[in-house]
Amino acid sequence: MGTNTEILVKSIVDLPTLPQVITTLMTMLDDPNASVRDINSIMGKDQTLVAKMLKLVNSAFYAIPKRVTSVSQAISILGFKTVKSIVLSASIIGMFDGDDEDFNYEEFWANSLGVGTISRYIILSLSDDPLSGCGSLHPDSGFVTGLLGGIGKVVLEQYCHDDFAKVVQKAKEEKLSFAEAEKEVIDTSYSSIGYWLARRWNLSEDVQDPIKYQDRIDDCPPESRTMAAVLSLAKYLCRLKHYGQAGDFDDPPKPPKQAALALALSKETLPMLTKGLTEEFAKASAFLSMIRSH
Repeated sequence: MGTNTEILVKSIVDLPTLPQVITTLMTMLDDPNASVRDINSIMGKDQTLVAKMLKLVNSAFYAIPKRVTSVSQAISILGFKTVKSIVLSASIIGMFDGDDEDFNYEEFWANSLGVGTISRYIILSLSDDPLSGCGSLHPDSGFVTGLLGGIGKVVLEQYCHDDFAKVVQKAKEEKLSFAEAEKEVIDTSYSSIGYWLARRWNLSEDVQDPIKYQDRIDDCPPESRTMAAVLSLAKYLCRLKHYGQAGDFDDPPKPPKQAALALALSKETLPMLTKGLTEEFAKASAFLSMIRSH
């Protein structure tokens, strides 16, 4: 069996940390009183990051009609939250990479970006439905939450590989989701590990709790339950359409009933959301390609 989540995370002394520039930027982008000039000055210390950010800002993902050529222009058009999600994405993808027969990292990051993109899409699509609660959520907070929802699996693969391999083997053999299989193999969970990593990186609480409770929506604190439900639904849609692979082998996946109740989904909502998935997956694929390019 594995180890307690908090002890496990704290015992990994070489667990990747966010670069200091990114940590500083995250703090500033969360501060409504921060100035564009100060943010521009900090980002200027990492020209590779600036180049990646501008490439993503000018992609079809954001569909800005006029080309953006500077950090300050990107902030003025997209706002702090969106720029924060771009900076995090460009920084985190690539921090965890590997080559393992039990885990395809390219497929994992495709799935993660897919879940992030679909989380953003769900929030935008349901924002006018007062029953869903999505009107109070920021689409780009959904994107970051979705992107990092499965990050605990990578930590398990790299630092507790034997346990991870047993979970994947059980999921494959018994056609289970990763979350179902890990309950029978280890005494921690990828979602709890992801939560502790998000805390270690000082990410905002609106990202932390949904990661922790994504597979048990009913236990989530009320203030984070809607975002956790969005994440759960986005994961389901990606698995339903086989977009990427993150260690889940239940096919077809079980509909997320707790998420559907939390979002007050009607019978018409899911088919409506499904219609737009192809376009959103194309955006996610383009986003990942741009991050991977040098």
